Amino acid sequence: MPDLPDDIARALGYPYPRPAGSYLFSGGMAQELPPETDFGGRVPVLACGSNGAPAQLLRKYGPSADHCIPVTAARLEDICCSYSAHFSSYGSVAAALHGAPGAVSQVHITWLTEAELTRMHETEAIGTNYSFAKLNGVHLTCAAQGRIEIIHAYISLRGSLLIDGSPITLGGIDCRNACYPVMDQQEIQARLRDIVAPGMDLHDFIRQNITDAKMRAERTSLLARRSQKFDHPGLTTLLDQAS
Repeated sequence: MPDLPDDIARALGYPYPRPAGSYLFSGGMAQELPPETDFGGRVPVLACGSNGAPAQLLRKYGPSADHCIPVTAARLEDICCSYSAHFSSYGSVAAALHGAPGAVSQVHITWLTEAELTRMHETEAIGTNYSFAKLNGVHLTCAAQGRIEIIHAYISLRGSLLIDGSPITLGGIDCRNACYPVMDQQEIQARLRDIVAPGMDLHDFIRQNITDAKMRAERTSLLARRSQKFDHPGLTTLLDQAS
């Protein structure tokens, strides 16, 4: 975001721009996905928030060409990307999956080696904000691989944030037939500021959540009182605490 300090721009930029279609993350940037890409031995992980964005993958994996991660566009039905009831360490209100009958979300899938998956776990606050799970029986169609019956995903331990009793669809991830209100990061931050710190300058509010871990935890606890956990019959938790 232009004309904003880097920390504020990072917080308000979530979930960050990403190509509409599939791509290869290599050398720290998005490149064309080769038609002969081999997906064998890789774990497909649903990117419902920022993990589908090259800028976020760069923060997590760096610019090395050693990482060549296929990132495929996908169509997810009956589930939307909502806001999780927590503030991240870099100030954003992060993402959570939420059941949404009839919704069609345009998401991405990261295809990770075991080593890349381990690194991803290190960045996802396992045991604090997220668990790692397997979802069976989802309606998911991958642009490169067709119908996928089993996908892995990070599931918010805080649950989806509820405002006026409703989850909020994550702005920046295209979702058709969303049955919940849509807000972008600026809007959700302002709304939460009004709830937990009325009258405070928005940038000061965000910066305080970044720099003051105790305050961030207290505010997250307040959000978690207004939340709903993701419920899916095919969900199996694989990892719910840091290794």
